[in-house]
Amino acid sequence: MDGNGEDQRELNTNETQPLLERRTSSASHNAPSLSKQLTARHAFAVLVTLQIGSGIFASPAQVDSNVPSPGAALLVWAVGGLLSWAGAASFAELGAALPLNGGMQEYLRHVYGDTAAFLMAWVYIMAVKPSSMAIQSIVIAQSIGSVISISSDGHSLKIIAAIAFVAMVLLNSINTRFTLRLSESFTVFKIGTVVLIVLGGLMAVFAHLIDPKSSLSGSSDWYSKNWFSTRPTMSDGQTIDWESMRAWDRYGHYCAAIYGGLWAYDGWDNANVVASEICDPGRSLPKAIKAAMIVVLSSFELVNVAYYILLPWHKLSANDAVAVSAASSLLGRPAGIVITLLVAISCAGSITSNVFSVGRLTMAAAQRNYLPAVFSKRGLPNKRPSTEHEDEAATFDAPLYANLLALIVTLVYILTGSFRALLTFVGMAEWVFYVSTVVGLLILRRREPQLDRPYRPTIILPVTFVIIGTLVIVRSAMFAPVQSGVLAALLLVGAMIGRFRGRHSAG
Repeated sequence: MDGNGEDQRELNTNETQPLLERRTSSASHNAPSLSKQLTARHAFAVLVTLQIGSGIFASPAQVDSNVPSPGAALLVWAVGGLLSWAGAASFAELGAALPLNGGMQEYLRHVYGDTAAFLMAWVYIMAVKPSSMAIQSIVIAQSIGSVISISSDGHSLKIIAAIAFVAMVLLNSINTRFTLRLSESFTVFKIGTVVLIVLGGLMAVFAHLIDPKSSLSGSSDWYSKNWFSTRPTMSDGQTIDWESMRAWDRYGHYCAAIYGGLWAYDGWDNANVVASEICDPGRSLPKAIKAAMIVVLSSFELVNVAYYILLPWHKLSANDAVAVSAASSLLGRPAGIVITLLVAISCAGSITSNVFSVGRLTMAAAQRNYLPAVFSKRGLPNKRPSTEHEDEAATFDAPLYANLLALIVTLVYILTGSFRALLTFVGMAEWVFYVSTVVGLLILRRREPQLDRPYRPTIILPVTFVIIGTLVIVRSAMFAPVQSGVLAALLLVGAMIGRFRGRHSAG
């Protein structure tokens, strides 16, 4: 009890200290030490499996409908990738300097104090991550439903989504080594799906060069129209006339397009969540992030080029199943079924990485007393501790209680089914904490210049990330007042709970 009291007094002191005043380290000295089982390859697999999920197969419609030309859409995808890369590089500096399990939660606590970390943990564990996994599960169900002809209006898809998610949680609750192997396996399927779509685009190009009238040359738009010429698009069932649009409205649509791209790239921060389990994080973490961002950015650009080659341009903005339609248009329904199954497998891979990261985030939150202590435990209940002669990685060392919490909360989101309204809310909530964390990095550079930083990117990257990220948040708040109001209320209630919790613990 005395140790906990000292920790709480430290937290309360951190809450009242000026941001730029030097503080004692907030490393998790009271947290159990975790074995370093992860390499740069494992961190790379986590990042790739999270980012190449349903986003690249669903977001192109949202991006395309909010820009005046295919060329502008490709530029938006590049901007989204570079912005995510800037954020990932900034997070790599924090992950290498503060290699703590919990990632963003621990960085916020180190910079701003306990309440900010509690807010992040609460919003992410109870809303952001479960909503994301629910959306991925629904995409799996829709993919399966399209193959076996299940009506999308009934409850069958929700049942399939729930079963799929339960199965993925069970697979991720065996042990860390099995989860890592599973993640690496899904990485192969994800990259394979992307490669097949890109090869389809290349096949269409070569077929057209050999025979301009070939049925395998895809849509005629890609070789008969200017890729940067303005053309009408469809958004929310309405035709957008770009020629007569005011600059302010055009800016709003471009922000919506960038937002769609950023949602597809989301997941670049998750390697930091398991930073304390990565061997030599100062070298491995930046290496994994750089490799993953190169692969993902290149994949997204090439896949979108393939979409514009294979599909008529006027159909893309209104098509949420772009990958399936692209494959079907080139090689018929059998190819569409294959791509549908591969998309489902890709989403399962994203769920795997999300379960892995949210489990570690929940453990870190419990170790900070943000959640009951039971959620910090690993393995089966009442299981005797491993002896030093046993292979620790072969035991049931997964965070079962944390996974159970994620299972229950996510099933609620799956069964309620209000996911489209949550997409904007989830993205807005994420970017509030992303920007706050990178601002914290700039504060740390001023406040703790002596902090060992094995990796330190140029200051241009975090500054650019903060400026553009803030514009995205402001745009979202102006054009989505309902979601921004809910987020503000959630943060306010969370702050009140955090303050009450701090006073109660101190008392």
